[in-house]
Amino acid sequence: MREDGRDVHLRDILHLLQPRGDLAAWELDHGEEGEFWATAIRGHDIDWAQAIAGTGQRLSGAALRARADTLLQVITGEFRAFEGAAAAPWLSVIAFDSSFYAIETEDEAVLALARQHFIW
Repeated sequence: MREDGRDVHLRDILHLLQPRGDLAAWELDHGEEGEFWATAIRGHDIDWAQAIAGTGQRLSGAALRARADTLLQVITGEFRAFEGAAAAPWLSVIAFDSSFYAIETEDEAVLALARQHFIW
């Protein structure tokens, strides 16, 4: 949630990560429920996300940010950002039961930025 009480969406987090987020390669994975669950805005679907979740297939940060604009709500799932051909992600964004997102990273600047923009 933002300090002004508005909900936080994946697109808000991805916007906050610019430009580094667009330069990353992103993987989608299943959440704690064992599936990637989301809803899309009218006229769009989540087939693209369900097709790659858990496969290890990566998409560009710019592509993820564009597609995140079509998501109404991420219920459960994990988004991991990789730099170059790195085997380990530099950041994970995890959606929990459509209630909140967790941002996991060792990058203190990213954590400080998230704390500044969202209720922590």
